[in-house]
Amino acid sequence: MSWLLEGATTRDELLGMHAGLAAGHQQILDTLWDSSVDARILELCRLRAATLLGNTHAWDEPRSAAALAAGLDEDVVQALAQWPTDDRFDAMTRTCLALTEQYLIDVHGITDEQVGEVAAAIGSDGVITLTTALATWEISHRFDNALLSDTTSGTTAAQTTGAP
Repeated sequence: MSWLLEGATTRDELLGMHAGLAAGHQQILDTLWDSSVDARILELCRLRAATLLGNTHAWDEPRSAAALAAGLDEDVVQALAQWPTDDRFDAMTRTCLALTEQYLIDVHGITDEQVGEVAAAIGSDGVITLTTALATWEISHRFDNALLSDTTSGTTAAQTTGAP
């Protein structure tokens, strides 16, 4: 869809073509990153969602400043596809990543038990924050997939196809 891009190669450039949308998008992202949920977990969930949706652009974006400030470890990021069995992922992170996968694969399959486990790990407010983040990132990742050419991404196949 290069006729839509007008030379834009990033989501921010595309959204910048509509200032109101760009401002609203940034406001929700700022609110999510400034929430009570550990920003490292949010960043891992964002990247896992991107992987499941085949969005290579999300891997090329800078890591969240909030996640980096919270101590995000790039080695953990690179091990994301192995989250169910890799000891670098604690129970809280695994619980949130499991919800991320369920949300993206079959949102109607989310159970009360699963939400209860997430609430026990990150609180009720955290459940609202995480699911809002997942909805936001799903839209962003699909937006990228629809409107950004894969030629603008330098992401490796291993980053986009890694699945447990």
